[in-house]
Amino acid sequence: MSRIRVVFSIGALHGGGSERQIVSALRHLNRDLFEPHLYIVYRSGPLLSLVPDDVKIAAFEERDRRPPTRMPGGMHSRRVDDMRRYLREVEADLSYDRTFLMTLVSAEAAQQVGIANVSTVVTDPATGFEPVAGRFQWFKKRSLRRLYGRSTNVLAVSTGAARSAEHFYGLAPNSVESQYNGVDIAAIRSGARNAVDSPWWNANSVNGKTLVRLVSAGRLNYEKGFHLLIDAVAELQSTNSEIQFRLALLGEGDYRSQLQNQIDAAGLTEQVRMPGFQNNAPAWYASADAFVLSSLVEGMPNVLLEAMACGTPVLSSRCPHGPHEILEDGRYGILCDTNSVASLVDAVQSVIHHPVITHERAAKAKTYVESVFSQQVVIRKLEQIFTAAVQRKN
Repeated sequence: MSRIRVVFSIGALHGGGSERQIVSALRHLNRDLFEPHLYIVYRSGPLLSLVPDDVKIAAFEERDRRPPTRMPGGMHSRRVDDMRRYLREVEADLSYDRTFLMTLVSAEAAQQVGIANVSTVVTDPATGFEPVAGRFQWFKKRSLRRLYGRSTNVLAVSTGAARSAEHFYGLAPNSVESQYNGVDIAAIRSGARNAVDSPWWNANSVNGKTLVRLVSAGRLNYEKGFHLLIDAVAELQSTNSEIQFRLALLGEGDYRSQLQNQIDAAGLTEQVRMPGFQNNAPAWYASADAFVLSSLVEGMPNVLLEAMACGTPVLSSRCPHGPHEILEDGRYGILCDTNSVASLVDAVQSVIHHPVITHERAAKAKTYVESVFSQQVVIRKLEQIFTAAVQRKN
């Protein structure tokens, strides 16, 4: 039996959760059964270096050298046309995409070619669609309803996101299947053993004050709620004179300058820093007193799973689905009210003042992540979905 040719597609390979999941799948997919390819719109992002050497990469921006057009829908049509040609060039059996913006291209192209396609909904569309959909949202929503309705499989990163997607797009009940994100436990724990190259982070004390290290990670945008976390650190520092706080925000994004202005205005330049995207993020997680996810919306946040895999205590905003589902209503980490500085402050105070309970919870979370969210478990299920999708299409 010949291997199944799967074309993975996404916009680019920056440091977001969906991009990490694509790269992880490319690295772990069983090569005896599958031949993976990667189609991206832009050949950019730090995760490009992590794509395995045996995966051929095609980039729209390199394949279509024509000047951009301002005609509404013109660039979208060119991307669909090019991906349709690419799927035929490599004789693809299946197209797999993550993020709804890529679904608009890849699912359309795959359905025009007549091959199986699988799409993953990566966030709750009720809250995550509008902030990133851009112009012509009504048209994109209608197109997604049509594409999802005709897809071989539609997956979502949590059960809650699956039900929300069905309602939001008007899909049949229980037509969207939950498929959790996976994390590479061995790689994370190996990275966690490395040292962080930062005297600011590694100091044991400052002027006789105990250091409490907090870390968060993700794209620097409004939806990640880092502005709330900065305000929380300001309040924590003002009410805990015996402690010096350190908050590291790992990642890059368009909101960096606004966040830096907020840090400067609050006089927190010694407490809060943004080291940028970090390939060794697990080392930061493992050396922190707590990982804090302050997002306003989430799907199934990889960074939360990675921090749990390191045995780091975690705090997370109670987003409608992903974090709440991961932490099982607070069993494996503290859940905070969404968009609430006061709730973040209370959660950090709980970590500081209840260390025994905090570390017992973190130990349970570490075991739980390995049994449910390990890359091996998730990839084997994805392989089964791919195989069944191709068989149904044939």
